[in-house]
Amino acid sequence: MDYGGNSGSDRAALEKMRRPYLEKHQVLDSSKLELQSPFELWKAWFDQASQVISEMGSPNEPNQMALATATRDGKPSLRYLLLKGHDETGFYFYTNYNSRKGKELADNPRATVCMYWPEVHRMVTIEGDVAKVDSQRSDAYFKSRPLDSQIGAAISSQSSVIASRQELESARRSLSERVTAEGAECIDRPEQWGGYRLRPDRFEFWQGQRDRLHDRLQFRRQADGAGWTCERLAP
Repeated sequence: MDYGGNSGSDRAALEKMRRPYLEKHQVLDSSKLELQSPFELWKAWFDQASQVISEMGSPNEPNQMALATATRDGKPSLRYLLLKGHDETGFYFYTNYNSRKGKELADNPRATVCMYWPEVHRMVTIEGDVAKVDSQRSDAYFKSRPLDSQIGAAISSQSSVIASRQELESARRSLSERVTAEGAECIDRPEQWGGYRLRPDRFEFWQGQRDRLHDRLQFRRQADGAGWTCERLAP
């Protein structure tokens, strides 16, 4: 029987795809990590991954992450974007409020982000409530972006159907020419564009192991919000 239209040889090739982890990673010590804030552990992992990625000359961006959202009735969607800030309260990203993810977050303000760093065989999954950041923070970040990125955000009705690529290019060219003529170094942030903060209530830290008995540690925010419960999960 041919599943999904693939030939038997295609299926066999996929089933055999397996890249072995050539090094044995240190097993995560939950007895020590349970005393650490998951934010601190995430920052340590992020810094280590950033250093390795830089040293290897990898094309991956250490702050790239997959963001999963869902409609009110549970239909999910997923896309990659870039993490653009973090603090002791959460993780920040920016987008068009009228995009698919923006509309889904308006109806269902929960999300999951996943950051995977294949260079170090590590992954962190973070779940929590999502809310818009204040306009001052959105304004400050928008102003820090390159002018071309500002223009792109201003002319794009993200996730909406457009007639052609030429329509997009024409709108960009028109706004770019106007900004150049005015001698402006930046433009005002569009009202439909801004930031979100994901406030975590669950972290999962995954460390790949050569024998496929991967390490998984979960941090769950306690009911009173004052601390975290650390647990080991089966791979």
